[in-house]
Amino acid sequence: PNPVEGTMLTVLRESCEDDINVDNFADLKAFFEHIIQKMKKSVQNTPELLPVLKEAGVVDSGGMGMLYITEGMWAYLNGEIIEADSERESTISLSAHSFGPDSVLEYGYCTEFVLQLMHAKTNIPAFSIKDVISYLETIGDSIVAVQDDDIVKVHVHTFKPEKALGFARNYGEFISVKIENMSIQHNETEKSKPQKAEKVKYAIVTVAMGEGIKNYFAEIGATRIIDGGQTQNPSASDFIDTFDSINAEHIVVLPNNSNICATAKQAADMYTDCDVRVLETKSIAEGYSALSMMNTWAEDIDSFISDMDMALGNVISGSITKAVHDATLNGVSIKEGEYMGIANGNILCTSTDKNTAVMEMLKQLPDIDEKSVITIFYGETVEAEEAESLVEAITEEFPLIECGIIEGKQTIYDYYMAIE
Repeated sequence: PNPVEGTMLTVLRESCEDDINVDNFADLKAFFEHIIQKMKKSVQNTPELLPVLKEAGVVDSGGMGMLYITEGMWAYLNGEIIEADSERESTISLSAHSFGPDSVLEYGYCTEFVLQLMHAKTNIPAFSIKDVISYLETIGDSIVAVQDDDIVKVHVHTFKPEKALGFARNYGEFISVKIENMSIQHNETEKSKPQKAEKVKYAIVTVAMGEGIKNYFAEIGATRIIDGGQTQNPSASDFIDTFDSINAEHIVVLPNNSNICATAKQAADMYTDCDVRVLETKSIAEGYSALSMMNTWAEDIDSFISDMDMALGNVISGSITKAVHDATLNGVSIKEGEYMGIANGNILCTSTDKNTAVMEMLKQLPDIDEKSVITIFYGETVEAEEAESLVEAITEEFPLIECGIIEGKQTIYDYYMAIE
């Protein structure tokens, strides 16, 4: 097989090139420092090798993950204390005892994968997802299979995951694979499932990243918040586990990211214990607007959703984040390290100053004079004084707009803004 360049395989290969010999380094720390520097250079170059990364303005997440793992090894060698994830350790420990040498595989495997179709293996324009579904029906159930151009995403419950993977490789190569023993999942869920609260009519499950945002969403009505967002997408099982913890007639999911909507809908389709609907919010701003319009006294679920959905047509989702490399997107020239002003997914401007980027972005919105409220969630790298200064600048420039700030503590994005 010929793996696609620009992925974590490229990073691993390039970091070990040049016939590296451990004997050439004074100690193991020096060796890791050398490897880390090569990895960083390789990760930053992945967008030049994979056009989809360059267009999105990101580096390969798998390669970045390998860099983080290697940096963790280096940190340990330097005596840094790395706190263990006690919750994860507990889960692994429990799982190890719930399935042993005398256990019976009652539920098979939850098998999920993302497949990159390859010209060397199939005629991509003629490829039909129906062929995959037809085959999976012979070896499993709970099948969800979708095609997005040359990417195929599959979920199936089967006792023969190797056959599902083997069949898929006739058409391409895997971007990611996840296989979980559902007997373990079932046993641990039954053991640890908490007693549900008194049944309610409506419940909201929303996705968010940043302790400040999550706490605020809980305060304004979210029943459960799943940790996730850009670069950290929850799985279908994460949603289903959350649904299981709620005692409600109807659950409405706010994914708050376009990359999470499909997974949320997949989980909703799979869940049968209550009615689950997905309102396809594609940003934190849209999720916030939907929550702020929630009406728990709505007569029925359709009215409940309609009230929240009405808010989405009026909100503009604004955000500020720093560019990781030079690029040109939507006709805007971007330099590495500059702050990008983004509105509804479109890059409108750049600046060396984050607050200036906000102001330039707002000025370019054609209907800014029709807006009356801007709510700003500021990230963990933004000082409160910076956020307060931004509010003053917005109020001076747009005196008819009411502006408020909330400490979001989110990563990646310096500011999230709901412009309504």
